Amino acid sequence: MSSLAVEAQDLELKGDEGQVFGPLSFAIPNQGLTNLLGKGGSGRTALALVLSGRMKPTGGSLRVLGESKPKPIRSRVAIAGVEQIDLLERSVTVQDVLTESMSWSKPWFKPMRKASQEDLERFCNYVYGDRDLPPLDAYISQLDNLDKIMLRISLALSPADNKPVELLIMDDIEQVHENDDRAILLQVLERLAQDIPVIVNSSNPIVGPVAPHKVIEIDANAGHAHPIHTGLHEYPDPAEVEADDYDPDLDDLDIPEDHNTTAEQKENR
Repeated sequence: MSSLAVEAQDLELKGDEGQVFGPLSFAIPNQGLTNLLGKGGSGRTALALVLSGRMKPTGGSLRVLGESKPKPIRSRVAIAGVEQIDLLERSVTVQDVLTESMSWSKPWFKPMRKASQEDLERFCNYVYGDRDLPPLDAYISQLDNLDKIMLRISLALSPADNKPVELLIMDDIEQVHENDDRAILLQVLERLAQDIPVIVNSSNPIVGPVAPHKVIEIDANAGHAHPIHTGLHEYPDPAEVEADDYDPDLDDLDIPEDHNTTAEQKENR
């Protein structure tokens, strides 16, 4: 078995509107948690779709788990967090989502029963670990961001063909906005990475209790339009401003006390 899960050389994707990403060259190890660090946007998401076999690159070379064609890559790689792939409808229940997922693995002419609590546990226990599972009758709109993402990961790791997943790609970790929830998700991904390699896309460095085994900085939006003048202004160091404004002569001023002087002002004098 190769020590690399992904080998990309001058990988690029061009569309009708021009360069989507690339050319990019990088290698991802066949174990642990890898962070692809770079600005978010269509370029980075398109890269995730290419690495998972959901899109075909237009240039360069790519090998994922030893495969070079999208179809065999797709059958071995799971992807989560991409709206075009796995967005859950807000108006359906967790039971509805699981029932539909189960139906994809059954012949169309066979009746499909509704998902049970046992099905929920079978789909989700591996990802959720010791976290409480969402109720079967809960609507997707009633779940918080973390549970929505964890449910999407659970479904991604349970494909209709029942083939084992050998690589997981998680796009846009920042879509879980709360720091505590993101820390929980990273702990989950770190645990999954003990069994299969996991790739996480992020715009900012991952900080906290979980440290990626490898960080690869990429610029997936190199072909996009970027302003020369960004509009960002540098602010002076507050300590330097305070030092510049300090006047030692003010220390000798005798400020008369009056009824409007507060106790804090007196103490400061």
